[in-house]
Formats: sequence, structure tokens, C-alpha cells
Amino acid sequence: MLIKALLVAAWAGICAWDQYGPHLGFRKPLLAGVVTGLILGDLTQGLIIGATLELMWLGVNNVGSYVPPDVISGSVVGVAIGILSGGGVATGVAVAIPVSLLVQQLDMLCKTISISLVHKADKIAETGDFDKIDKLQYIGAFLIFLSRALPTFIAVFLGASVIDSIMAAIPASVMTGLTVASKAIPAVGIAMLLTMMLKKNMWMFLILGFTLTTYLNLPTLALALIGACFAGIYDLIMTNKKKEGHVEPAAVGADSNENIEGGWDL
Repeated sequence: MLIKALLVAAWAGICAWDQYGPHLGFRKPLLAGVVTGLILGDLTQGLIIGATLELMWLGVNNVGSYVPPDVISGSVVGVAIGILSGGGVATGVAVAIPVSLLVQQLDMLCKTISISLVHKADKIAETGDFDKIDKLQYIGAFLIFLSRALPTFIAVFLGASVIDSIMAAIPASVMTGLTVASKAIPAVGIAMLLTMMLKKNMWMFLILGFTLTTYLNLPTLALALIGACFAGIYDLIMTNKKKEGHVEPAAVGADSNENIEGGWDL
């Protein structure tokens, strides 16, 4: 059991790297659950529980600086406990939710610690010793790996009850502070997005989307399709302007050459 718990924990850490690295989809509940089921010897249950969690967390994504519940650890632990306990989908979903909420707080703590690494890298950059900056990158990657691997190992090896005990042991004031911070962070993320969207001519698309959503009550899919059409039209207009800008100098040059050649003929 120890070996399987270590393998599952390592897989959770690898999925966390995929979230910040190559983006191969390992962090998605479906693929994370399938590999977890393969490690534990029940691929079918891994697929079923992973697919259920995929549908449940389909819209959970990072927006700006917002840190959502951690679907990676929730999926891996949910599938593992669902298989090991024999409870299937019901147990997997019941365990995945508290685990994802707990690791959400650990992820916020990990990112807070990583900020100090960035400031340290800035100081090292002034000295020109860039090899030390590479070492800081490895430390940050290890923190990301550990933030998912450690709670996953504890939950799989000791059982889901340990997660509930940890949640209960955290002081109410700490949980309240983290909850307030998690609600404030989305506002920061949206503000960061608005600083990009309100530049140049982008503000008109923001107003258009707000109007369509507020006054016409269009669903998200319809709004996304309309936005894609306007983005395509905007791209065509800008591309044609660039092409015209390149053609005009060439045309002027051609006229000048004709005049010179005409002068030589005379």
C-alpha cells in the first residue's frame, strides 16, 4: 500500500507541474483519474469517477489571480479513495470536494512563499550570478510538486478521515481569513484583465459583452460565439490595414522607377 500511495502522490505532483508547464491535460480530472485507476489496478473505476469529476468541475479555471478549488488533488484522491474503499463514484465525489478545498489553501500558501523566491531572484540578478536563479526555479517547482503530492499521500495512505481532521483542526480565524482572501483575489484578477481589455480599442468589446449579457440575457455560449465572430472581423480588418500599409510604399517606389526609366528613354 505504501508503494501505491507514493506512486499516486507522485502522479498528483506531476499533474500539478502540467498545470504550469506543458499543458498536456494531465491536470484534468478525467486523465488524472484514469492514471490513478491504472496505478491502483482498477482502470474502469478510475475512468468512471474521473469522468464524473470532470463534469462536476468543468467550469473551474484560473481567471487572473483567482485560485479555484484544486481539482488535481481532489480528482486523484477522490478516485483513489473511491477505488480503495469500494464506494465508487459516490465516495469519490464526497472525498474530492473537501480535499480540493484544503489543497486550495495550501496552493495559496505555496504561491505566497514563491513570491519571496521572486524577490530573491531580483537581488541575485543584480549580481549577475544567474546560476543561482536557476536553482530558485527548481525550488519553486518542488514546492508546487509538494503542495499536491504531500496531501495526496496522506489522504491515500491514512484515509480520507485525516483530511476531515486537518480541516477541523485549522482555527476558525485562519479559515475566515483565507476565505476573505479567496473572495478578494478574483476582484484583483478581473482588474488585471480589465487593464488589458481597456487599452486602445478593446473597451468597445467589453461594453458590447456587458450589454448583451445584461439586457438581452444571452447565455455564456451564445456570448462566446458572438465574441469569436467579432474577434474574427477585427482580425480581418487589422490584417487588411497592415497589408495596405505594406503595398502603398511599393506602389510609390514602382511609380518612381517608371518615371526614372521614362526620363532615361527621353
